[in-house]
Amino acid sequence: MPRRRNQDDKYQPINWHDIFQRIDSDGDGFILKSELKQFLLQTPVSKVPLSDDMVDSMLYHVDYNNDGYINLQEFYGLVNVPVDAGTQSVVRRALVAAAFSVAPRSQVSHGDRHYIAEYSCCPPPLLIPILCAAEVGVFVYYGLNLGNIGPYTPVPWQSPLIYNPKRRMEAWRFISYMFLHAGYVHLLSNVMVALFVGIPLEMVHRWWRLLILYVAGVIAGSLAASMFDPHSYLVGASGGCYALIAAHLANVIINWAEMPFNWVRLLVLGTLMATDVSVFAYMNITGTTTKVSYVAHLAGFIAGLLLGTVTLRNLQEHRWEIVLKWILLAVFLILIIAAITIQIAFPDLVDLYPPMPEKTFEELKASNMSSDI
Repeated sequence: MPRRRNQDDKYQPINWHDIFQRIDSDGDGFILKSELKQFLLQTPVSKVPLSDDMVDSMLYHVDYNNDGYINLQEFYGLVNVPVDAGTQSVVRRALVAAAFSVAPRSQVSHGDRHYIAEYSCCPPPLLIPILCAAEVGVFVYYGLNLGNIGPYTPVPWQSPLIYNPKRRMEAWRFISYMFLHAGYVHLLSNVMVALFVGIPLEMVHRWWRLLILYVAGVIAGSLAASMFDPHSYLVGASGGCYALIAAHLANVIINWAEMPFNWVRLLVLGTLMATDVSVFAYMNITGTTTKVSYVAHLAGFIAGLLLGTVTLRNLQEHRWEIVLKWILLAVFLILIIAAITIQIAFPDLVDLYPPMPEKTFEELKASNMSSDI
């Protein structure tokens, strides 16, 4: 119940849990220590104000884990801090004044604490390192067997993992091509992006969500590349990497208020994607030939953006976000189903090879290969 002062300057019993909840305006269970300090110093509740050193000392002794935030247990310690009765009375009055006026901490700082608290190394992020290790292992295997490891070699043309447009009935190739790379430059670029982008996401959103996004980006990349570049072979994990990059954008969107440096993240992601789209547009306008499958990049990014809003954890879900999530999921499923239908039933629409296994390796050697670097 609210605390009130009676005529002989005494206080009625106070519900300190209620006071804490009033100060903790967004209900995440933490009060920013520095802002609570400012409120205690600035609130005119006594003729003898608290000194800066006195407040620092009290907050230092109750912030047991020294994380800069006061939780409920530490708040109770502040209420009962061992000081003289006069000082304790001033502290308590200031806390009540804080509860019934302005919250001493902004929504942004609450959000930062809420999101950062979700980072966890228990269990450790293993999915992305395992995927990267598998890609490196496959590259080394083919490099040793073909006897040619270079910046743009080897290209394992006969591998059962490569996406072969003439072997579209072997459906695993739409995923397995991600383990192959055209040289160590291609491999390192994908591994570095996956580690840099994927591990922070995995620490907050857990491995199985990242696996869904990564595989969805890989599948979307191969489906799109097969339709827009129907006679080319495909290697590389860039569809999955771009899905992770887009997942960061989806993460910023659905956790905007909780995301530290949200505008910076949005600017970086927007610049990265605008650069890739601009290069792709320039290549098409000028007719420049390239081995890089920008279509796979774009498809992976779109898949990550659409599916990221559905699979990633939304720390504070609003009604409009729930509606948006189902709309984007429907759009993703429609695009995937349409692409698969074209692959199987209407290959002539995009000039695909018939979905039959090829007979000779000579036909494969005469064709081009795309690398979704």
